[in-house]
Amino acid sequence: MHVYHSLEEYREQNRSGKRSAVTLGKFDGLHKGHLKLISDVLEISSVNDLQSVVFVIELHEKGILSHAERRSMLESMGIDILVECPFSREFMEMSPDSFARRILCDTLHASFAAVGDDYRFGFHRAGDAVTLKELGRIYGFKTDIAEKEMYLSEEISSTRVRDALTASDMQLVEALLGRPYKISGTVRHGKHLGSQYDMPTVNLLPPADKLLPKDGVYAGTVEIPDGSKYTGLTNIGFRPTVNGTHRTIETTLLNYSGDLYGADICLSLNHFIREEMKFPSMEKLREQIEKDKLTAESFYT
Repeated sequence: MHVYHSLEEYREQNRSGKRSAVTLGKFDGLHKGHLKLISDVLEISSVNDLQSVVFVIELHEKGILSHAERRSMLESMGIDILVECPFSREFMEMSPDSFARRILCDTLHASFAAVGDDYRFGFHRAGDAVTLKELGRIYGFKTDIAEKEMYLSEEISSTRVRDALTASDMQLVEALLGRPYKISGTVRHGKHLGSQYDMPTVNLLPPADKLLPKDGVYAGTVEIPDGSKYTGLTNIGFRPTVNGTHRTIETTLLNYSGDLYGADICLSLNHFIREEMKFPSMEKLREQIEKDKLTAESFYT
């Protein structure tokens, strides 16, 4: 998959002129609604020998997926081109007609576009999905307008996923995404306080561009480089019992022994157990962690 970080970069480096099937949006979480659009583009591009393109407008906010996670997921799905386009004055002032002509037609060489029925574009969000369909007839591309995916009689949206994530409703997050909420990263060295108290953990640095759930303790699974999965107990927060000053992600792998420093792992957070707390002593913290381990194991037996 080729990744371009601006329209200028795309124009400079992609000179094939090959026609494309494009889907447009924020795609910050790749939830079920997003996946429907991407599946549509992949099918159309395959049947008609088009490049499959995901065009993202970047709004400089933390995403449900980090940039690296989004790129990895789109590549695994078979997308040919990802354009990550910063939201700029050029976009703020561009009319819907200019966007369709300059971006979709002249730059991306679109033969097909897929958008949701709530898609808006152009100056003051003047264009909608129907506008795009009408402009497509003028500039030579067909537009497919997808209805919103629903869950429990409500629309699936990035806002709904974000709200569920902020509330640590991990079951709802998973239902909206169609997969567990995951955090990928490289295991780094911590202060080794857990090992001193017979509570060894693996530590991840939170991705700066990823939206995390609220601080607390979570049950989930951990996939290590050899593909094996283990039940994990993850704490997100500042470790107040040891006077921590930085937000960390610490996971205890149950029934695992080994050295994972420097390894790339993937956490899936499936269940919220409790809020992060400050304990009067490390002994009290250890007692609580043992209770948390039993709670975590109960979800997977």
